[in-house]
Amino acid sequence: MLVASAAAIRAQDPNRAVTATSDTAPNWAPVATQPQGPIHAVTAIRLIERGAILVDDFESKEIDAQSWGIWQEDPQATAVELREGRLEITARGRVGHNGLLSHPAVKYKDVVLVGEMDIRSEGQEPHHLALHLCGGDATRSPDHWTEVVLTDLGESARFSTLTARPECDDHHQDRQSLLLPHPPGQGFLCRIELSGETNLAQLSVKTVEGWKPIADPIDLNLRTVHTEIKINGCDPVPGSSPSPTVSRAWFDNVRIYPRPQSHFVGFRLVTPNGDPIWRRPNNGWPPIFMDPSGKERPISDLTVQLLTLDGSHVVASVQSNHMGFYLLPLKDAPWDVYPVAAQIRVLLDGKPLGKPLVIERPHDRATEGIYPDDVYNVIIE
Repeated sequence: MLVASAAAIRAQDPNRAVTATSDTAPNWAPVATQPQGPIHAVTAIRLIERGAILVDDFESKEIDAQSWGIWQEDPQATAVELREGRLEITARGRVGHNGLLSHPAVKYKDVVLVGEMDIRSEGQEPHHLALHLCGGDATRSPDHWTEVVLTDLGESARFSTLTARPECDDHHQDRQSLLLPHPPGQGFLCRIELSGETNLAQLSVKTVEGWKPIADPIDLNLRTVHTEIKINGCDPVPGSSPSPTVSRAWFDNVRIYPRPQSHFVGFRLVTPNGDPIWRRPNNGWPPIFMDPSGKERPISDLTVQLLTLDGSHVVASVQSNHMGFYLLPLKDAPWDVYPVAAQIRVLLDGKPLGKPLVIERPHDRATEGIYPDDVYNVIIE
């Protein structure tokens, strides 16, 4: 369920008590028409709108046609299919682009693209596996793009970048590359982070020592974004065997989400039936609520906190007069990739109202948890 406004609430339940205030307050603000009783404790948390632009763990039986288009230039030499919770791509011989491209392209450019990937090649002319962030949608944005390129070299894996941008006569293969060990059964977590402020894209791969950049940051000017996850190519090797190379590759847990350094997580305090916990007698300001003793208090007396899952670190803490809706910044968060598991607390006079609420990230569902720009309802009784 997506709820972004009072109008959306009314559309779901026309009898819901949601009205607009006078000209002194935003006309979208839902107002409790009945006096609210004392609040005692937070009891539940519900996701209202997902902040991520694209999320796919490939656990479904078929490729999601609403999120992906199949791009297969060489159907006779490749296979693109879901198998055992992954997107698997196989290729034989020299091929063009074969894989998936996400749609629709979104008018957004302050994003992080993350995906797990691996490729194994048998033959002297290995294929390339690409995690591709693209602005090209034909009508709204030029075909400027960059990608992480993974090539299997046997006991090692080579990471490089390929980029198309205005100053390039053709696609630009960066001369920088990164070699990493490639033991059997191991894949790689790769990331492309595009800053909407600087238009710089940083391409990196996660190692046991942390994130390692594959190349220097790349200027990438675009207006929209989508991703392509694909296999392509075969580098001709002089004197190589005529037998075609066979490669087997996979992607998993691919997601695009807003860049956390410039985005927030939203929390809205509501009653069990979804009404706000505050009211404004005689259209007064600030909004007020009733504390556990029955005393009326300004809503700014409440504090909403986002913490790490173990509760040891307060990521963000916010007080606000603005109608029980809190945006908690992620710019100082300790997390390097999303989604994450976390705790949420609501405090009054420095004391928690009930037990902390937990948003989990199950071990078997790597795409579930908190993303930048998520919005949640926090239920208070």
